[in-house]
Amino acid sequence: MPRSPFKTALRRYDSGLDVVVRMSELCKTSLTATAIRYAELTEDAIAVIVSIGPIIDYCFLSETMRSVPELRWPKKGDPVPTSTRTAWFNAEPTRILNAERVDDEIDLLDWLGGQKPAIVSEEVIGLGGYEKTLTILSSDSLGQDDDDDEDELIESWTPRFR
Repeated sequence: MPRSPFKTALRRYDSGLDVVVRMSELCKTSLTATAIRYAELTEDAIAVIVSIGPIIDYCFLSETMRSVPELRWPKKGDPVPTSTRTAWFNAEPTRILNAERVDDEIDLLDWLGGQKPAIVSEEVIGLGGYEKTLTILSSDSLGQDDDDDEDELIESWTPRFR
């Protein structure tokens, strides 16, 4: 999954699990490998979480997601937060084996903590015989400080007289 072609293809899709599925088909790679590459190269706020039952196996955060203040990065062996759709999904192993999919919205605080509430998309898919679950947390607006950037730009262009 070379950087430049992958980033170019990413621009064709909205953020979330759909882009992972489409890019996986395009690149002929696994959903997990594609999701990790997606988190590495996207400018969107993305978290890729792989879990086995009630336990987190690993997590990757995009640069934008890492820039959100005071996030707690889930570690291997941490429990999947019980209030999440992933916890509900993982409670029934047949969902995972059948590669079922579920989408919902959730407060980022439930997964990663932080300073203030932020609604993100939580998209979950079972990875079949691997008996793991892939969760994508995504937001197009999280980490975007457009107001601050605009204020700084206005301030920098405001004439000053003595």
